[in-house]
Amino acid sequence: MTKLLLPKAVIEDIRAHSERSVRGHERGGIILGFRKADALQVESVTFPQIWDQSSPTMFRRSERGHRISALREWMRSDQTCDWLGEWHTHPGGLAAPSFIDKASWVRLARHAKKSMAFLIFSDSDMYVGVQSGWLRSVRRLNLLEESRDALLFG
Repeated sequence: MTKLLLPKAVIEDIRAHSERSVRGHERGGIILGFRKADALQVESVTFPQIWDQSSPTMFRRSERGHRISALREWMRSDQTCDWLGEWHTHPGGLAAPSFIDKASWVRLARHAKKSMAFLIFSDSDMYVGVQSGWLRSVRRLNLLEESRDALLFG
């Protein structure tokens, strides 16, 4: 069973960045961190780049800027930091994956050939899920533990 360790600082960064963005437009980026035996440990995320496209109901991530950020983190970590998944917002909506989200996640996990994490933030809630490359559907993770600095989902 895959667990996800998510620092509260990362959540706060995403929420703060989203509040400063174009009002009502979806925002997103990639999730970076480390793969453990049965867990994904989030370290950081990327934020929207000038090459990305967004609207009130869509966020399309360009590989360009996010790939550069991921490569920098990978080099800085002695090639141990990995792409763990993606995050995006649903401003004014629910923190739940749409049909388009789910289809995209299946493609990404199959492409990566690894379990991938996905986060969705609404104005007041958060969705945490993991998609394995061999499964047809995402598995929602529930909060297992909370410390002063991080949340553990499983």
